[in-house]
Amino acid sequence: MLLFVWLSRKPGNKFIYYPNRILKGLDAIEGGYASRNPFAWIHEALSSTEQDVIAISGVDTAVYFVFLSTILLPVAATDNSAKPSNSTMSNGTFNDVDKLSMENIGNKNRLWAFLIATYWVTFVTYYLLWKAYKHVSDLRTNALVSPEVKPEQFAVLVRDIPDLPEGQTRKEQIDSYFKSIYPETFYRSMVVTNNRQANKIYEELEGYKKKLIRAEAIYADSETTDKPEGTRPTDKTGFLGLCGEKVDSIEYYNEKTKELLPKLEAEQKATLREKQQGAALVFFTSRVTAASAAQSLHAQIVDAWTVMDAPEPRLLIWTDLNIKFFNRQIRQNVVYVIVALTIFFYMIPIGFISAFTTLANLRKQLPFLKVIVDQAAIKTVLEAYLPQIALIVFLAVLPKFLMFLSKTEGIPSQSHIERAASGKYFYFSVLNVFIGVTVGGTLFSTFKLIKKDPNSVIRILAYSLPGNATFFLTYVALK
Repeated sequence: MLLFVWLSRKPGNKFIYYPNRILKGLDAIEGGYASRNPFAWIHEALSSTEQDVIAISGVDTAVYFVFLSTILLPVAATDNSAKPSNSTMSNGTFNDVDKLSMENIGNKNRLWAFLIATYWVTFVTYYLLWKAYKHVSDLRTNALVSPEVKPEQFAVLVRDIPDLPEGQTRKEQIDSYFKSIYPETFYRSMVVTNNRQANKIYEELEGYKKKLIRAEAIYADSETTDKPEGTRPTDKTGFLGLCGEKVDSIEYYNEKTKELLPKLEAEQKATLREKQQGAALVFFTSRVTAASAAQSLHAQIVDAWTVMDAPEPRLLIWTDLNIKFFNRQIRQNVVYVIVALTIFFYMIPIGFISAFTTLANLRKQLPFLKVIVDQAAIKTVLEAYLPQIALIVFLAVLPKFLMFLSKTEGIPSQSHIERAASGKYFYFSVLNVFIGVTVGGTLFSTFKLIKKDPNSVIRILAYSLPGNATFFLTYVALK
């Protein structure tokens, strides 16, 4: 906390600690750094309205908070601390939890209570989701009709632009095409250009300019009344300035700057002439036209002039914009196959770790743990939580992998990539966590019975599945 207070009071760190205030055009520190309480951000976070969230982070963040509140508030309001129990059953779960599960019901008539409760929870869930959806729809509508101007509301993203006709540049091709369709509301186009090499030269040039300014400042500081001519700074041109020829810093950086300027201009011209890609952002003078254009077909075939809503500038994935339609389709299908194979094979390590972390196997593989695991309290915790923790750890590495796969599909914006990765993660949760653990765990524990009587697999599954309820109670609690 002391380190945070010290760093946040440094004027040079205001862009790190107060970026949202700067983006909103506000003073980073109102009233000076001395008046800034280190806990002031908590009050700002709690007092922020939905409009503040939309203004700073966009509609997506506000929508995320809507769904969080739908889940977190009921959980917090109904929170009750579980009473600990030192006794365990043979399967390693708490007696108190087992008594609350459907597994404990012997009277068939009482099963109706669980059935009715399931339908009631489902109905309430659907109702809350419907309310949240309506609220999200209102948020989006208000954002679209807001008087605050946002560039993405007047723009569309155009991909799969056909090959250049003779005698036209890429910009002329795009401008003429959209002017013919929207003659009154078309404003301008911005062609996606591969300016990586030009940026590299520009960054090198800026680096030399900064070094030149620093060298001139050092030289100016060295000019004193006793020594008016000053001392000209010197640098070595080798690795990290530690070796190589010793040169006058001001002259050397001046020469480098003059050398790179024409090189940058030539590269920029070549980039505009040769490296413009088959994608662009098209701007209109009307929001209505932009919204209409994003929902309209602009060519007879699907793989040409693909138009969609423009994402926020900070969310664009520039490297994916030039990927052609059929290439995207191939990538998408390959990613689906990889996800399906990953879902299938992911149960192998999960099952292996879950089996290894049972106390019987731990005592067998690691005999020195017998003294610890044989204690009743520790045994209860280990048997109840180890398999769930193993499952959570394996699922924790999935999001980055799924984000990488989604980006490989050629999706143009970061928010769409996150949505695609979330959809893939949902399949993992359903197939691996729900179906895999319940059905797989039941089959593993009743394998000998099924082997003796294969026709009884349905009856055995129906009898054994309720026993997995405590696993998911613990899993949800740990999540």
